[in-house]
Amino acid sequence: MPLFRRAKKAAVPADTGLPVPPWCPLGPAEWQEFLALLNNLFLDGEGSDQPMRFGAEQHLQLGIGSGIPLDLAELALLVRPLPRAQWREAAVGHLNGLLELGDRRRALHQAGYEEVGPLLLPRVVPLRTVAEDFALVRPLTEDLGVVLVVRVDGDRSSPVPASQFRTWNVDGDEVWALAERNLAAEPVVRDDSGSANPMVSVTCETGFTCTHLLRAADLLGRPAPLGILAMVPHEGFLYFQAVDGPDLHSQLVGYSTVTLDNWEKAPPEQRLTPKVLWIHEGGIEAVGVEPAPAGSGRPGVITGSASFIAMLSSFRPPDPEH
Repeated sequence: MPLFRRAKKAAVPADTGLPVPPWCPLGPAEWQEFLALLNNLFLDGEGSDQPMRFGAEQHLQLGIGSGIPLDLAELALLVRPLPRAQWREAAVGHLNGLLELGDRRRALHQAGYEEVGPLLLPRVVPLRTVAEDFALVRPLTEDLGVVLVVRVDGDRSSPVPASQFRTWNVDGDEVWALAERNLAAEPVVRDDSGSANPMVSVTCETGFTCTHLLRAADLLGRPAPLGILAMVPHEGFLYFQAVDGPDLHSQLVGYSTVTLDNWEKAPPEQRLTPKVLWIHEGGIEAVGVEPAPAGSGRPGVITGSASFIAMLSSFRPPDPEH
């Protein structure tokens, strides 16, 4: 684990044979200078003071134990437009800010319910990222869940640990209700296509765009007795539209393609689900069209629960001549 060193240390030559990794936005020459910067900023956690091999991993941990996550791609984007002489100063400022956020996170994780209550929010995450020590978790689909988090700063949040939740002596439903009210108070930008059954897009500058999936019925602005189709391929993408009779076939095919395409283009750490979601009175489920093998000439296979397939089958596909 690398240890951050604020003071400038003696130059240690970087391993110039390392190629530019896929995650890095720098060119080959810039990458070599970035490697030198990283070796000047960090000490080998083993105490060898030898050049470290950066590049294989995009994310590092600052410090010891449950360190602060550092995204090297984010750091590279920060320094790239600056003169080389300013790279170290900018990087040190960024790292100091991350360490301060880490201190705030630790303080919030020791705070009482009344203090952190206004900062509690639900957050939609892939279920594979949920840890055993998360206080409250609610599954949405086979792949997605909602966890209780505390806002640390801006768009940065941290799951509430179970040990902290137990000290509050508060019912879980009460905590969820508060978190949902806080989410509803978050400022969002809502846009729609202006049609009778509009496609709605929602963005939230505070970094909780995907979680407003939980408010889709309210944000839609019209009745949706057949449910809502939603796309949340990654954290910053939320589009949804009411299911509208015969158009469901074409909606599903088109949305499945858009969702998968945006999921594939997103950074892996921001991906949520490559599937379309159907929001209805019974909950949320993944639906979509599984593509047929390339060159088979067969149509894709529609997937979903028995109730979704039954609803879909009750509509005739729209006549292409009308």
